[in-house]
Amino acid sequence: MPSLQFLILAAALLLLIIYVLLWWHAHTSIKVPRQLVPPTKEELSNATLPSISIVIITHDSDHMLQIAIDKVVRQQYPDFEIVVVDNASTDETADVIKRAAAQHPNLLRSTRLPRNTHGLLHMSMAVTLGIRASRKDWIVLLRPNSTPKTDLWLLSIAEAIAKGNRLCIGYNHYYGYYSASWERKAARWYRHRQLLNYNAINSGKRTPIGAEPSNFTFNKADFLANRGYGKWLHIANYHEQLYAASNAIPRQTTFLTMPDAQVETVLPPIRELWNTERQQTLKAARQLPRSVKLRRGYKTRLAGLFLLSVLTLAAGVLIEQFPALCAKLGLGFLHNLNPNSGITPNQWSVVNGQWSIIAVILFFAIAVIHFTCSAHARRQDNKRLHVPLVTNPTELIKASTEY
Repeated sequence: MPSLQFLILAAALLLLIIYVLLWWHAHTSIKVPRQLVPPTKEELSNATLPSISIVIITHDSDHMLQIAIDKVVRQQYPDFEIVVVDNASTDETADVIKRAAAQHPNLLRSTRLPRNTHGLLHMSMAVTLGIRASRKDWIVLLRPNSTPKTDLWLLSIAEAIAKGNRLCIGYNHYYGYYSASWERKAARWYRHRQLLNYNAINSGKRTPIGAEPSNFTFNKADFLANRGYGKWLHIANYHEQLYAASNAIPRQTTFLTMPDAQVETVLPPIRELWNTERQQTLKAARQLPRSVKLRRGYKTRLAGLFLLSVLTLAAGVLIEQFPALCAKLGLGFLHNLNPNSGITPNQWSVVNGQWSIIAVILFFAIAVIHFTCSAHARRQDNKRLHVPLVTNPTELIKASTEY
């Protein structure tokens, strides 16, 4: 009959093995980036490509909007348009839109949403207005603080659509103006959030657990058939993650990580990032389906499972050693009080801990191998995701001072 200590140590090792298996089951490595070959004009004219509307929702972002429009109009794509929705801006946004429309009359159209009676901005209404004003079959949501990395951005999205995907979530390369420590930490947090979404799409139920507000592609007919953001009108922001998590079809959603499909997104100011972004994200997360909430907390529960295995190992090691150690310490205390009593600490011996030693060695060997391999996998993912910034933050600061 196995001893109680043996059973507890075996349970600790079993919990650790389950943790390792579940971790690697949920992990999907980023594929090696593939660069698109720029097509010729003849190839573009002969290709059957989906029509795309780029919907930009802007509020008091005049200089960023100008830069975003300048980058988007250079896309090597035959059938697309830009729809700009001015969400009650009070700066020079209207002038930027007017100049851009004059320069690109066949490419850019705009509409405006006034501030409501309570002075609130409704992103859901602005997005719906822009989508209804669009004339193309597919919608790409882009924020004014985001710019495509290359001129093949739309072509990479069209390639994903041609494979049968109904939702395309593109990677956002977040960066700050000054590369301060808080900006680097925030960028790592956003990257971690997107990697969790990538793993969710490529494993398990094959559906997303969210989406970024920018570089998000879906079919216009699907959006209208699903009543768009109608369920979440009471939420100010982050409707994209709710729409993606609630309406994605398994194996018809993809996460685009190749360099041509990425956009570069400027981080908001730290106060807005903490007070607004964090609060709105938490508020939106409460509206997610229960199954999605459980999947979003998967890594947290795995961490709890690992902690449980460590505590179980500690209990197995101490369960038979603890009484003997206490007795030895107690006898040592009595011996110090009365050296002539004839009682010595050596009368009690610590129980032979061979099972403890074997279990601890196995536990730490498995844990070290796992954490070494997982750290290497994360480094490889970050390396494959990382593409040098095309945008110069210094030029953005200079452009903002000119307005």
